[in-house]
Amino acid sequence: MKEEKNTNIADVSRRSFLKGGAAASAVAVVGTALPASAMTGGMNIGQEVADTHKWSWEEPAKPIAKRHIKKVVDTDIVVIGAGIAGLAAAISAAELGAKVEIVEKNKMPAFRGGHITALNSQVQQAMGIKNDTRQIIRELVAWAQGRVDEELLWQFFRKSGAAMDWATEIGKKHDLEVTMWEGYYKGPDYTEYPVTHFFHEKDADLSYVYGHSNGIGNATLVPAMEKEAVSKGVKVNYQTPSAQILRDETGKAVGVIAGKRGHYTQFNAKNVIIATGDYASNREMMQRFSPFALKADAQIYFPNKCNTGDGMIQAMQAGGAMQKHEPHAAVIHLEAGAASYGFLHVNAHGNRFKNEDVNTQSKSCTKELEPDGVAWTIYDKDWADQVKAQVDANIAGGLFYGQMWQPWGKGWNKEIELMTQEAHIKDGKIMVANTIDELAVKMGVPKVDLEKTIARYNDLHKMQNDPDFGKRKELLTPIIKPPFYAGKLYSTVLTMCGGLSTGSDLLVKDKNDKPIPGLYVVGAAQGDFFANDYPTICPGIGHGRCLTYGRMAGIIAAGGDVDKLMPSIDI
Repeated sequence: MKEEKNTNIADVSRRSFLKGGAAASAVAVVGTALPASAMTGGMNIGQEVADTHKWSWEEPAKPIAKRHIKKVVDTDIVVIGAGIAGLAAAISAAELGAKVEIVEKNKMPAFRGGHITALNSQVQQAMGIKNDTRQIIRELVAWAQGRVDEELLWQFFRKSGAAMDWATEIGKKHDLEVTMWEGYYKGPDYTEYPVTHFFHEKDADLSYVYGHSNGIGNATLVPAMEKEAVSKGVKVNYQTPSAQILRDETGKAVGVIAGKRGHYTQFNAKNVIIATGDYASNREMMQRFSPFALKADAQIYFPNKCNTGDGMIQAMQAGGAMQKHEPHAAVIHLEAGAASYGFLHVNAHGNRFKNEDVNTQSKSCTKELEPDGVAWTIYDKDWADQVKAQVDANIAGGLFYGQMWQPWGKGWNKEIELMTQEAHIKDGKIMVANTIDELAVKMGVPKVDLEKTIARYNDLHKMQNDPDFGKRKELLTPIIKPPFYAGKLYSTVLTMCGGLSTGSDLLVKDKNDKPIPGLYVVGAAQGDFFANDYPTICPGIGHGRCLTYGRMAGIIAAGGDVDKLMPSIDI
C-alpha cells in the first residue's frame, strides 16, 4: 500500500528546490526561541538560564468529571494503541488468560514499513545467518555515546529472537511467511548487520515500486495480529482515544478514561500498557525534544499524522517523566525523494559536500547542513548496472541503495528499479538531460560549478582514489555517458526515537526515577533505548523493539514468566 506523505516540516526557503516534487507544500518552521532573560544584558558566562516557558503538557490536567463518563468497563489490562507493540502486548496477555481491552484513536490499526530486527531467530538459524551480538551492542552503545540504558539493549537482544519466533507462528496461522532482508549496507567501515526480517503473503511479488507494495511488510503482519488478538478474546475499541491515565491513592495506575468528551468510557484495570507510538506529528514536542528534526523536508506515517505523542503526554500528566538525555534521536531517511545510491552528491551550489559511502540517515542529516538544505545525487546512463554490480557484490546496499524488500539470495532487481526511476522522473524527483549544462539548468545550480565538480569526480574515478572525502575506490563511478540524471534528496522524518523514562521492568518512571506501579510503556513511546541519532546498523530495530517489548509487557502485566515464555539467547 502507498504510505501517505506530509510535507509540512520543511523551511519555506526550499520551495524552489521542492517545486514539482513530493514536498512542494512546505510551510515555515517555528524556530526554537531562547528565554527572554537570555537575551538581556548583564548575564555572566556560564550562568544557568531559567527557562520560564511552559509547554502545553506541563499544565496540570484537570480530572475528567464523572458526569462526562457514560460507561464503565472492568478489565485486567488496558492497552493504549493498536500497533505492533500494542497488539503484541494484548495477544501475549490474553494467551495467559487475562481480560484485555485495547483503546485506539484511529479506525484501524497503525502500521508502516516492515523491517523488524531480531537476533538468532529460527528463520536466521535455518538460513545459517550468525551475528556477533556483543559487537552489535558495543556499536549501538558507541553510536549513542553511552547515553542509553545498556540493560535495555542487552535485554532486547536476548529476547528478540524468541519474540520473532512467536510472531512467525502467528504469521503462519494467517498464511504469512517471513524471510530475511539482503539489501543491508555492506562496507568495511560502515556495516549493517543481517538481522532484518520481514513478513509477506505466500507468493507475494516482493517489489517496491515508488512506495507501492502488495502483500508485504507490516501491512500484512499487523492485520494478522489484530485477527489473532480478537480470536483470543481481546476487545479492540477503535475511534476511542485515550484521554487520561488514572492512578489511585497509592500511586498505582488503575485504568484509563477514553473516548470523546461527553461520551467517555472509564476502563478500570489492574495494569495499563502505553503503546501509542512516537510524536513526529506533534511539532511542539519536536521543538522541545528534537528541534533538528524540524529541518526535514517531509514526514511519512500511516495512519497519517496519528503519531502525536498522546501516551507520553498523558503519562507525564499522570506523574511520569521523559528520558533524561536530549536531544532525542529521530529516524530521518530519504523516503520522500529519489534514491541516493552511492553516487556523487552535490548541494545547491553544485559542489560536492560529503563521502557518499554512508547510510541514508547520515545523508538525510548531512544535507540539512548545506545551503537551504538542498542536495542532489548525480549519475549517468550506466547507473543501474553500476548499482547492481555493487549491491550484488556485497560491497554496498542499505535503504535507497539496496531495495526495500530485497529477499535473501535474490539480488538487486534492475527491472524494478528502472520502473521506480520512471515514476520519479514523471513526478519531477529526477531530472534528465543530455548535457551537464542542461542538467545544471534543470537543477537550478551554477553550470560552471557543477561542471567543475563532475570533472573532478571523474578524475577521482580515473585515479581510483578519493583524497577529497575518502570514498572507497569501488564506489567511484564515472559520469560521462548521456543521458545524465540528478535525483532530488528529500530528508523525511519517519519516527521520533525518544520517550518515557523506563527500565528493564518496562514500568514508566517518575522524575525521581521511581517506577509507577501498573504503568508500562513499550514501542516507540519507550525511552532510554536510543540517543542522539538513530542507529541504522540494525535495520528495523524500531519495529523489533515494538514486537519484543510489547510481548514482554503483555506477559509481565498478566503475571506470566517472561524467561519461560521468551527464552534468552546466550550473548
